[in-house]
Amino acid sequence: MTSGAFKRTVGAADHALRAVENVLIVVGGAAIALAMVFVSSDAVMRHLFSAPLTFQYTLTESYLMVMGFSLALPWGYRTGGRIRIQLLLNTIPKGPRILLLRAGNILAAIYLTFICWQALGKTTDAFVKNDLMMGVIDWPVGWSWVWIPIGMFMLVLRLLVDAFSDFDPDAPAAH
Repeated sequence: MTSGAFKRTVGAADHALRAVENVLIVVGGAAIALAMVFVSSDAVMRHLFSAPLTFQYTLTESYLMVMGFSLALPWGYRTGGRIRIQLLLNTIPKGPRILLLRAGNILAAIYLTFICWQALGKTTDAFVKNDLMMGVIDWPVGWSWVWIPIGMFMLVLRLLVDAFSDFDPDAPAAH
């Protein structure tokens, strides 16, 4: 594949990935907003009417928050939500700095692939065994876990796309 064709392929992958990340952040944001509504409603119901929403805690803790944070991972990374030791990077010349950032993305993608694989195994196992969290409602565990491998997989794809994209290592949101 020629350099121009490779750049176009990476650009198309970035474009498609951005569209999926934007959908995931909307779904994740809706989950966090819904969690806020449930927690607030529970507080009002508990204190004013002595009738708490008994299902709220498990739904919020094990489902909505997991969904919100997991689905936000790739979008958060893409928009600069990460820790980067800029002082150290500024001491390295631009050429090696780009290689270091690319290598860092590839190594992080390898590590996160392992985490994603483990989460996928846990998710699959929970669905196959029909694991339940017992309580007022018997909550299926698989639906609590499923968001983690989705978010991690999308973050791995983002890291790989960024590793092979053209970028300015001096830009504040450079990957």
